[in-house]
Amino acid sequence: VVTQAYKFASNEYRLFPLRLQLNACEAINGNVVGLKDLTRCGNFTGCPFLKNQLVRVCNWFPDQAHFPPFIPNGSYMLEVQGLFKASELFLLHGYVTVHRPIV
Repeated sequence: VVTQAYKFASNEYRLFPLRLQLNACEAINGNVVGLKDLTRCGNFTGCPFLKNQLVRVCNWFPDQAHFPPFIPNGSYMLEVQGLFKASELFLLHGYVTVHRPIV
């Protein structure tokens, strides 16, 4: 899985210097951004992935305690690309906003 971040600036999403390339099973077992919790609800049991089975995940949200620190406030687009060897399996675009209260 390759994840690339883009930050919204000047009315468009621009490349942000945050790029992660991880093995999906290692990321789940290492609880990267709370991925271990994917197995709490639904029929997903973790690795290995079962062939020809529809995977259902419910009530999951990223755990902010496992995110990289000091990400600047703003709107971001995350492009998540799933690969197997040289073949692209999926491309997912997710949109998030980072904000902190002013103290």
